[in-house]
Amino acid sequence: MRRFIFLFALISLIGTTALVEANINKKHVPKYPKLVDQRPDAPKLVARDDYYSPRFLQVRVVAGNEISLVNKGGNIHGLVIPALSQINVIRPGESKMIPVEEDAKPGMYDFFCHLHPRMRGTIEILPKT
Repeated sequence: MRRFIFLFALISLIGTTALVEANINKKHVPKYPKLVDQRPDAPKLVARDDYYSPRFLQVRVVAGNEISLVNKGGNIHGLVIPALSQINVIRPGESKMIPVEEDAKPGMYDFFCHLHPRMRGTIEILPKT
């Protein structure tokens, strides 16, 4: 009986690991591609306990600005923007300014929390005008 329980636990662990890896490597497509009503010169992203706000939405960001990241949840969160080579960690109650390089190419960029793979979203970089 112990072998059966051990084997079942091992198979469950392997299956869960494969599922998490599959979700991390998938390109994020927002469920509801809407624009958030924010000032392009002062974009703000809030990390809650299990989601970002704006959640599954685009954030308009003007290249050369900074993104304000605030953690209003009770957990430590991360913000990873692979295309912009950004990896950040933020503790509960903290806020950080995430720079957007002046020469950032306009386009849509995925972001996620590397500690909570379901926390995902999209940033839209606009050309500097």
